[in-house]
Amino acid sequence: MIEWYEELGMDVDPFEKNILTIGNEEVLKEVFYSIFAGNMLFIEGCSGSGKTNLLRGAVKKFGGRKKVIYVNCKNVNNGLNIERVLKNGNGFLGRLFNTKPKNMILLLDEVQHLSEKNSERIKYYFDSNYLRSVIFTAKSFDKTGLNKSIMQRISKVIKLKPLTDYEAVKVLRSMVGDDLLSDRAIKKIYKHSDKNIGVLIDNSKMILKEMASQKKQKITDEELEKILEGLK
Repeated sequence: MIEWYEELGMDVDPFEKNILTIGNEEVLKEVFYSIFAGNMLFIEGCSGSGKTNLLRGAVKKFGGRKKVIYVNCKNVNNGLNIERVLKNGNGFLGRLFNTKPKNMILLLDEVQHLSEKNSERIKYYFDSNYLRSVIFTAKSFDKTGLNKSIMQRISKVIKLKPLTDYEAVKVLRSMVGDDLLSDRAIKKIYKHSDKNIGVLIDNSKMILKEMASQKKQKITDEELEKILEGLK
């Protein structure tokens, strides 16, 4: 059976690629600086705004040193135990001898799900130099539930802004190439997606699947409008 992306002349699903940090390059530099400086940094933004991709950029930059721990707090909820995470980060010997590594980089996604107890643990391990740097992400800094002592240690809060139309086009082009969707089509899809890059990607995938099912390599404005209406 031929996959939809093969119908469009691609070998693999283009949306399986990690999204580049297009439009958030300066924020990524700030993430790197905070890690080098040993600070806590908070990144806030709506779902699909690129928060997780920024953390992936940090993993790519520092992960080879085996000093990086990434945790999505939503997936583990209150079952997260920061002390256990640190011991596991020290490998088999850490678990065997109950030791924790020093100067770890902790990347915490969706920290609105972080428990107060783990918030206290993070403060303790940061102050004790087990954690060199902590990068937090969530939809809102003010609604995370982080305790006051942690919030006081966060050196900077960055709010991600929606990408410009040009940046949105650049993101999608990096994934699907230049031939299937025009700049104008991508901008229309982005506007329909409320300028949310994650929703843009989801909607673009649905549109390309529809094109593949109809064995089309191009889409007219009228056809695009009709598909977008169905995506509301």
